[in-house]
Amino acid sequence: MALLERNDIAIDLGTVNTIVRNNAEDIIFCEATCITLEDMGDSKRVVCIGDQAKKMMGRAPSNFEVINPLLNGAISDFETTKTFISALISLGQTSKLAPRVGISIPRNLTQVERHSLYEATILAGAKEAFLVEDPFSASVGAGLDISTARAKMVIDAGGGLIEASVISLGGLIASAFTKEAGDFVDYALIEYCRYNKNIGISKELAEKIKRQIRVFGENPIINIGAKSLSNGMPISYELNLDELKHVLLTGMFKIKNTILETIQKSPPQIAPDLIEDGAILTGGMALIEGMKEFLEEELKMQINLSPNPLLDISKGACIIMQNYDAYDRVEWSGGSIVDNS
Repeated sequence: MALLERNDIAIDLGTVNTIVRNNAEDIIFCEATCITLEDMGDSKRVVCIGDQAKKMMGRAPSNFEVINPLLNGAISDFETTKTFISALISLGQTSKLAPRVGISIPRNLTQVERHSLYEATILAGAKEAFLVEDPFSASVGAGLDISTARAKMVIDAGGGLIEASVISLGGLIASAFTKEAGDFVDYALIEYCRYNKNIGISKELAEKIKRQIRVFGENPIINIGAKSLSNGMPISYELNLDELKHVLLTGMFKIKNTILETIQKSPPQIAPDLIEDGAILTGGMALIEGMKEFLEEELKMQINLSPNPLLDISKGACIIMQNYDAYDRVEWSGGSIVDNS
C-alpha cells in the first residue's frame, strides 16, 4: 500500500549546502550544493553529488564538470539545477508516485527566478512544487510561533545571502538582505592572501580558515598548503589568523547593517517585542565563533542562537508543507503551492 502513497520531500536548496527531508525529523541529505557531470559527447552523466562532488573541484579530469548550480540562492545553470534536483528527488522518493516537493527560497528572488526554480522542480520529477520563502521556513523550523501578533525577528545568515526579517500574524512586517554573505567572506580571504601574502588558496581552504578565526581573543598561527604566486610551486605557509580578523569582521558588519535596515523599516509598535524577545540567529554563518556576541555588542539587543542553525530552514519547509492548511489560515506573503496536474 505504501507504494501507492505519495510522499513529501522538503529541500533547503542553499548556495553552499543542500538539506533534504521527507519528514520533520529525518534528514536524507545534508551535503554541499555541488554536482559532477561527465561529458559523454552527446549527453552528460551524473558522476556524483554533494560532498563527494565538492572534493573533486579542481581535481577532476577535463571531461568532468564540477558545478555549483546556484548563485546567491538563484539558479545560475538551469539544466544542471534540474539534474541536481532530480537526483535529490530520487534520494527522497519512497513511492512509485511522483512526490510533492517543497523548496525554501530567498525573498529576493524575482518572479522569473521563482518560475525557473518551479519549472526545474517539475521537470525533475515532482508532482507538485511548493515554494515558501526562507524567513517563514527558518522561523517555523526554529520553533517560533509566527501566527500571533507578537513580532518575531529572524536572521538567516547563509553562505549566499543574509536575510533579516520581522514576522507577525503570519505575514512579513519588514525585511532586508545582502548578497555579501558567507561566500563573500571566503572570496575576501582568498583575495587577501593573493595580494598581501602572494599565495593562492582554494575556496574550501578559505572556508576552513574563516571558521577558525576568533573575533574575540587571540588567534593562532596555522600551517596551510598553498600555491606560491611568485613561482607557481606548492608551499607550506604559516598564516597568522589575527591578520585576517578584519576580513571576517567586514562580513559581520554587513550582517549588522542588514539587521539595522530591517529594524529601521519596522513600525514602532514592534519595538517592545524586540526589546523583550530579541532576535533568533540561524544559518551557517551563525556557527562562526563570536558571531552572536558580536551582534549583541554592536546592536545592544538580545540575539538567540538557534540550536540547529543549519537545519532550521529544511525543517520549517517540511512542517509548513505537511501542515499547509494550518498555515494557510494566516496571511502568507511568500508561501505558494502550484499544482502541475
